[in-house]
Amino acid sequence: MAQPELNSLMRAVQRVGSVVERVYGADGLTVACQDGAAAGQSVPHVHFHLLPRKLAGDRFSGEENDKIYPALEKAEAGLRDDIRSEPLRVDADESRRPRTMKEMEEEANWLRGFFPDDL
Repeated sequence: MAQPELNSLMRAVQRVGSVVERVYGADGLTVACQDGAAAGQSVPHVHFHLLPRKLAGDRFSGEENDKIYPALEKAEAGLRDDIRSEPLRVDADESRRPRTMKEMEEEANWLRGFFPDDL
């Protein structure tokens, strides 16, 4: 990846991260990018996970902090090679019910309102 593209990507991760922290009331973020199969990447394209974190009540807080990475790997392992053919279910928390495509679209539309038109 060329330097200008990498700079743009990192600025986008930073901008999205600040919105995720604000709208979900997070105290911080875990930002993860697996690059290559050896790092746990199961879908060969650049993407980042931005996970809102809380000091209290976060199931991966304190000494459990690093357990977020195996959870991410487990969630990604279930993704299909052709991710466009059907809705995805990627839940970090197995006790959370799968969301419908409509619910995910509604959340995406709600979040879109937190970004300027130039993003």
